[in-house]
Amino acid sequence: MTIPRELPQLYSSGRILPFVGAGVSRSVQWESAGRKYRGPSWREMVDQAARQLGFEQPDLLRTRGTDLQVLEYFRLVREDIAPLTNWLVANMQAPDDAIRRSPVLDALANLTLCQHYYTTNYDDFLERALRLAGRAADTVALETHLTGVPSSRPQVVKFHGDLNHPSRMVVTESDYEKRLAFRTAMDFRLLSDVLGRAVLFLGYSFRDPNVAYLFRLVNERLDKLAANPAGRRAYIVVADPSDFETRLYRARNIEVIGVSGGDLAGETAAVLRELTGDPL
Repeated sequence: MTIPRELPQLYSSGRILPFVGAGVSRSVQWESAGRKYRGPSWREMVDQAARQLGFEQPDLLRTRGTDLQVLEYFRLVREDIAPLTNWLVANMQAPDDAIRRSPVLDALANLTLCQHYYTTNYDDFLERALRLAGRAADTVALETHLTGVPSSRPQVVKFHGDLNHPSRMVVTESDYEKRLAFRTAMDFRLLSDVLGRAVLFLGYSFRDPNVAYLFRLVNERLDKLAANPAGRRAYIVVADPSDFETRLYRARNIEVIGVSGGDLAGETAAVLRELTGDPL
């Protein structure tokens, strides 16, 4: 596996902005009370919402609408997303050892030239990985967190909120529609941080609802990246990419870095180590 040759140079000049999706949290696995756990996926969250609504076969509900519409329906019926966030909390109690064993979280935490990380995940796995690597990080989930003296510590920007602020979490179709307007403080913060940097998407699939509007923000609001020979604004790590995905991403000025789906976490970690010049 070889990453685009311009990426190590961008990293060495502090111009890589990691953007972390649910696939990274899936790399965290642990056992508790004889039961095996791993970081929840987007699909599992939607499945759980469907089951809490009485649909034992969640795919039957999917025939009626998209995942985001299922979650919108959940909020309308239950009048709150609290039952779903309670499930998320119960399934995100990973011990520190499980965080340490995640090769991709370990590699992310050791990107010492990256001071800003973005994530659409609601969990705190990334912040904990940074802390365990000796890089205590500040969490930015609300506009109030953007004020004050800039911190010299790494910052993890929770682009969709987190479980500490459930009322501000971006979960349902209407939540996403509001974010698509790009009028919030978090959107302005992202636009500021993207200036001069290349976004590196990790843990996202082509079908991920997060991807579409994030790519729209990066690709349509900004021109080609200055001082990057390839001109790419964004890169994405994709498991076993086909020509279908590669061509559609490149049409959006996003370069695909293909890895094997057989060891997705390990190979994603290898991409990050190659950035730093440490492929072992």
